Amino acid sequence: MTDVKLALVGNLQKTLDAERSAVARGIRGGMEALTDLGKTRLRQQVTRAGLGERLSKTWRNRVYPPGRVETFEPAGLIWSNAPHIVRAFNDGKPIRSKDRGGWLAIPTDLAPVSRKRGARRKRMELADFVKEFKKAKTRTIAAPGSGGRILYLIVESGFRAGRGKRGGSRQVKENSRIKSEPLLMYVLMKQVRLQQSLNVDSVERALARLAPEYITSRIVGGLSDGQ
Repeated sequence: MTDVKLALVGNLQKTLDAERSAVARGIRGGMEALTDLGKTRLRQQVTRAGLGERLSKTWRNRVYPPGRVETFEPAGLIWSNAPHIVRAFNDGKPIRSKDRGGWLAIPTDLAPVSRKRGARRKRMELADFVKEFKKAKTRTIAAPGSGGRILYLIVESGFRAGRGKRGGSRQVKENSRIKSEPLLMYVLMKQVRLQQSLNVDSVERALARLAPEYITSRIVGGLSDGQ
């Protein structure tokens, strides 16, 4: 009888260990599915807001501990590799110049394309423009009705508006047959208040509501497969 009891205890322990592993895998699987869902929804928010695929793909996710470590308390993490940009569009807060009392310079479509590596046809920043086109004659005027809070930076000479499909502007060399013309290259502002285009908290709340369902269904599925 003793041998039989020992055998029963051994089989029971093996069963319990298997069920324990199935529950742990179910919890982790649920967490992985939740973080994948969260990343997908956050990426969709970015693209629907018209902020582009590049920003949307900065959202990443991971479950800890890494690998297949068995645990009943896995931690899911979703983050963006561009947190400052995401926060600005999520909070709708004003953006100011890094220099105290300075101005934000917003390039217009007439500003030259940046020559920095990886700029992907972005317009040239004002500091780069001044550095590269030292001979360009510029002046600033207050935007009508702005009370001096918005300034227009106009390049008086050295450039001409592009006439092709791409628009933009083209540099005109001295003594060229093509005459240059005054162009509005940059708009200067003390601050810019972005419209709230993202709502990260809504995704977080949705994941919290779905967590019990996602985890429970995977635990039940794991236990059923082991029977």
